[in-house]
Amino acid sequence: MRLEMKHRILWVFGAMLLGVFSLHAQSNEPLFTQQMFQKVNFNPAAIRPDPVVDVSLFGRMQWVDFDGAPKSIMLNASGYMSEIRSGVSGSIIGESFGKTFWMNAKFGYSYHIHLGRMNYLSFGLSAGVLYKNFAGHEIKTEDSQDPYVNYEDVNDVKPDVDFGLMFTFNKFSLGLSATHLTAWAYNRKKDYFAPQEGYHAFMQFKGDISPKFAIDPYIAAHYVNGFIKAEGVVTFRFADVFWIGGGYRYNDAVMLMAGFKIGKVFSIGYSYDLGMGGLKKYHSGSHEIYLSLKFETTRKVGEVTDTPLMFE
Repeated sequence: MRLEMKHRILWVFGAMLLGVFSLHAQSNEPLFTQQMFQKVNFNPAAIRPDPVVDVSLFGRMQWVDFDGAPKSIMLNASGYMSEIRSGVSGSIIGESFGKTFWMNAKFGYSYHIHLGRMNYLSFGLSAGVLYKNFAGHEIKTEDSQDPYVNYEDVNDVKPDVDFGLMFTFNKFSLGLSATHLTAWAYNRKKDYFAPQEGYHAFMQFKGDISPKFAIDPYIAAHYVNGFIKAEGVVTFRFADVFWIGGGYRYNDAVMLMAGFKIGKVFSIGYSYDLGMGGLKKYHSGSHEIYLSLKFETTRKVGEVTDTPLMFE
C-alpha cells in the first residue's frame, strides 16, 4: 500500500513538473531559423526604406519525436510609405508546448530619419496583447479520482509593448530592441503567465559580389527569461532566385537552409536544425517552412532602391 502511494506521489510530482516547465518555457519567445528575412515581430523598427509590402509566414516543428515538443507559427507583414517616411507592421505568433498555448498579436509603427545617401535611423513601437492558456484538464493521473489532484484550465491576457531602433547604412543594418516592456508590472513569483522582458540585437549585410552572386551574413543575440541565444548565419544568393545557407545557434543547433523565388512575388524556404544541446539525444531535429509574398509599390519619379526584393 505504501509502495502504491509512493508511486502515485512520484507520478503526480512528475506531472506537476511538466506543467510548470511548459508554463515557464512558454515565456521564452520562439526563435525561427529563417528570422533574418522578416524581423518585425521582435523589432518594430526593422523595416528597410524600400517600396515593398512584405507578407511572410513561418511554420516550425521543433524537436521532432519529442513528446509535447513546441510547434510554432508566425505571420509577419510590413510596408514602407516614403511620403511620410514611416513603416507599418503587424505580427501574430502562436506556439503550443505541452499543455500550454501561447499567442502574441501586435501592430507596429516606425519613423525613419534620413541621414543622407542611403543612411537611415528608424525608431519603432508596437503594441498588442499576450494570451496564454494552460489546459490543466488534459493532465491525466493513474487515479483520476484522486482528491489531492486538481488541475484546472487557466487563461490569461495581458497588454504588450515593444520598442526598437535600426540603423541602415546602404546594405548594412544594425538593430536593437526590447520586447514585452509591460513585464515590470507583474509579480513573476506569483504569476506564471507574467510576460518576460526580451532584449534583441542583430547585424545584417547584403554582400553583392556580382550581379549573379551574393554572400549575406547575419548575426543575432536574444536575451529572454534569463537565457541568451546567439546565432550566426551566412546565406549565398544566386541571381536573386535561389539561395542556400547555414549557421550555428550557440549550444543549441547547427542550421541548414535553402530556398528559391518563383516569379517576382512568391518565395519559399526550408530549414533544418540539427540539435547540438543537451536534448539532442531525445529528438531528431527541427523543421521550418518559410513562405513570402513581396509586392512592389509605386515609386516616386527618380526614386531607386539598392536592395533586392527577395530580401529586406
